[in-house]
Amino acid sequence: MRKLLLAVLLLTASPALADEFCDGFEEGYKTIKGDMVIVPICPIPPITPIGSNDYREGIKAGIAAAQRDG
Repeated sequence: MRKLLLAVLLLTASPALADEFCDGFEEGYKTIKGDMVIVPICPIPPITPIGSNDYREGIKAGIAAAQRDG
């Protein structure tokens, strides 16, 4: 029963976490490239370190992607 409950919680929480990460990714990418750019597809969110949040990690990933794209 506990495993089933844990699985349901993970499946329902993960889309919300991905949305926050992807919102941050878009913001970070546009910070470097400008507002009129086509943002690439959002990558799979990594595990969030303690003391951070998904949005902040998305911003960092977006900035890194924009800098790699030149």
